Amino acid sequence: MTPTINKPIKTVTRLAIFLFLQTSFGQTLNDCSICKTQLIKKEQVKDLNADNIRLLTNEIFARNGYMFENSRFQEYFENKAWYKSIGDNKKIVLNDTEKKNIAFLKEITKTLEDQKKELTSQLKNFKELVNQDKTNELKGAFNFGYEKNNSEEKKLLKEVFSKINLDDINYYKNKGMFKTTEDNGFVQIEYMVYIENDEITISYNYMTHSKIIDNFDEYTDYHSENEFSYNWQFKFSKNKLNYIRLAVAG
Repeated sequence: MTPTINKPIKTVTRLAIFLFLQTSFGQTLNDCSICKTQLIKKEQVKDLNADNIRLLTNEIFARNGYMFENSRFQEYFENKAWYKSIGDNKKIVLNDTEKKNIAFLKEITKTLEDQKKELTSQLKNFKELVNQDKTNELKGAFNFGYEKNNSEEKKLLKEVFSKINLDDINYYKNKGMFKTTEDNGFVQIEYMVYIENDEITISYNYMTHSKIIDNFDEYTDYHSENEFSYNWQFKFSKNKLNYIRLAVAG
């Protein structure tokens, strides 16, 4: 029978501490329970969006009893068992680790917001080149080309850009969107720019009959078989917008 060899307690303890540290620093940061004593690492927030980061920043203050003027944040933290307002924000004193973590999170937030601005700027540049029919520049800047030089595609893409407002894209977590629908009494057409993580889709959707049409009867020439959509798909990687493909349905 082979004798059992027991590892020294110190070795086991060191291994447990090492594994704990590897886990705590390697995983995505879901709350700021450690932010008072540990500096946040970049890999812990690399998969988070600006809304996530902003909430973590406010949590550092909340864990010190901060009372928020923003009712949304105040209600959120009041539902946490650990939260207790001290009643006077002027009495709150952050330690050096917390101050460094706040500065770090604010820097990450700024980087993410700057990326949104850069994406909007490049979308505007793309729109301008589309409207000016600058095919060579579109190819060079965005790797974009029309499918078989399709004149219908050109017309529809210009129509989308005439309807959507690139200055009014609104974001929620990792998604952004501007969408508008036009109903001309015959058909409803949806125009949209949609963003999710690093993927961007610009859409023209000839989607359904007008709301005033009851049935496909002798009173209208509308046919559901005519419904279709064009979806221009892009990637935004390393602060550069690149065209991927055109997806057509219908």
